Amino acid sequence: MDFPTSSLHNQHIQKKNKFPFRFGFVILFIISVGLNVYLLYFDQKTDVVVASISQDSVEPLQPEVYKKEVPLTVKTAVITPAAFTVSSAGTVEGKTIHSLSFKIRNSLNYTVCRIITREKGCAALSAHLGRLMVWFMDIKKGMRNGDYLEVVYQQLEGPEQFKILKLSYKSKLFGKTFEAFYFDEFDPKNGGYFDREGKEIAQRIVEAQSPIRHYIEITSLPGDFRKGIGGHSGTDFKTEVGTPIYSGFSGKVTRTNWNMRANGYCIEIDHPKLGIKTLYLHLSRVKVKRGQTIRVGQQIAESGNTGRTFAPHLHYEIQKRKNKKIIYNPFTFKHHKSYTRKIPRQYYQSFQKTVKLYSSVIKES
Repeated sequence: MDFPTSSLHNQHIQKKNKFPFRFGFVILFIISVGLNVYLLYFDQKTDVVVASISQDSVEPLQPEVYKKEVPLTVKTAVITPAAFTVSSAGTVEGKTIHSLSFKIRNSLNYTVCRIITREKGCAALSAHLGRLMVWFMDIKKGMRNGDYLEVVYQQLEGPEQFKILKLSYKSKLFGKTFEAFYFDEFDPKNGGYFDREGKEIAQRIVEAQSPIRHYIEITSLPGDFRKGIGGHSGTDFKTEVGTPIYSGFSGKVTRTNWNMRANGYCIEIDHPKLGIKTLYLHLSRVKVKRGQTIRVGQQIAESGNTGRTFAPHLHYEIQKRKNKKIIYNPFTFKHHKSYTRKIPRQYYQSFQKTVKLYSSVIKES
């Protein structure tokens, strides 16, 4: 109770001295106005002076900063047009090949599209590079500014536009260089990417469980290179139309040929014991019916190019049975067994010649 009484008492005293308070307030007001006028005038002069000083000091610095930035851009630009030209070692089996060397800045797609225009397919080329690099790292988390990338590639007719022949990626984060060389001499319809020692970069599902046993390459994995929150929802196996498609697990066909405008001919199989469903899209022929019981390894279809697709391939998808938004990568899925191939011994010498050829293209460019 003492504190409020004291407070009220002070207020009562101020009310008694009305004149001195008002007089003091007027004086303070006049002083305040005067100071404001003075400071306003002073600030205007200061602004002018500061502006002139800023212009005098910044202008000479701008060219210097510009010069520091330009060599990085020019260095890339100088390398890449030269790399686009055919080098003396720029032919493989009579086909023209190209090479690029550059440092990563901001992202893979951003960097490639600073070198190659969108009209010339920068997005497609960066997608091809990303699909290959995904076997080395999570490129969203593992890529760093200043990482160095070399690529030898071939330009193709059609929607794919490019074929990567060699990729070399020097990573700051991992402190090593990742390499991949395309080779298919031992199996022209079933080639792949191998490291310098001849070990395949990409994994493969064991034949007994694989939805497709013969394919050219994997062009997309779950979550890859698609717009939207979830990204691409399956694994795409590039293959010729008519390639046999198999069920990797026993189960029951729940539906066929739904949403054909997007999916084309398609199959969904339920596997309740595993808690999953598998989907097979863009088929040319369906060999099973709804409600049919399927055994593991049974042929269920043939691959095609139906629905919303730009090239023949199989879209293989593993969904969680009770939540279709959860998609599993078949190469890390616990119920799929996977392995990697090695170059057969009788082809190893030929493979090493290919490695040297692609490396020489980079050196000469």
